[in-house]
Amino acid sequence: MTTRSPFLTGLIHPLNLLLLALSVFAGLVSAWWMFPIGLVVWLIMVLNVARDPSLRISHQMQRREPLAQRFQGRFDRLERSQVSIFNTLASAPPHLQRALQPVQEDVKRLVDEAHALCRRMTTLENYRLVMQSQTDVEAELQELDDVIASSEDVLTRQEYEESRRALQRRAEKLALVSRQLDRVEAQLVSLSSEMEGVMTEVVRLQAMGADEAKKHVPALVERLQKETAELKAFERNAVEV
Repeated sequence: MTTRSPFLTGLIHPLNLLLLALSVFAGLVSAWWMFPIGLVVWLIMVLNVARDPSLRISHQMQRREPLAQRFQGRFDRLERSQVSIFNTLASAPPHLQRALQPVQEDVKRLVDEAHALCRRMTTLENYRLVMQSQTDVEAELQELDDVIASSEDVLTRQEYEESRRALQRRAEKLALVSRQLDRVEAQLVSLSSEMEGVMTEVVRLQAMGADEAKKHVPALVERLQKETAELKAFERNAVEV
């Protein structure tokens, strides 16, 4: 599904289109100098719509690539926390919004990093699903064991033994992939709990007022940045398969 960018939304907003039409009309039938003035006002209105934070976050969410079913639900939980934090800050007084703006920016970075990890792991999950659907490794290994045990020809037995080793390597690779995916899923569960804790902290800071909230913002920002750094390190250290 194609999504409109905030700028395009601003361009085709009915009020903005009406103002543009009125500017053209006024420039043609009244005074030419009214057209550039109307054009400047129109451009300001377009930019105001395009810079609407709610439109921007909605567009960002819609543009994110879908993930493997295994990760999509976990990531959706992260996104819900991000939206909850955004809505909480959007309803706060302007001076409090400014005080907590760094928190919102670091929440976005953390969620973006989580999505990048899930997108990468989606490829592995799809590989695992295909391999499991195509092969019953345990049954094939047992079948090869039976054939090897009953084979009397040395060369034939060697061929079967090589096939068994290849199948065993594939089974070990699949097990490695499964363990890596399990670790990613566990990391997402932990991260979701952390994000919900951040949401609780944001609500608490909002209740304090701007001056008091400012004192606690650096610690919350550091907490989010630490989570982002740990997530990046987790991805770098992930076992290559």
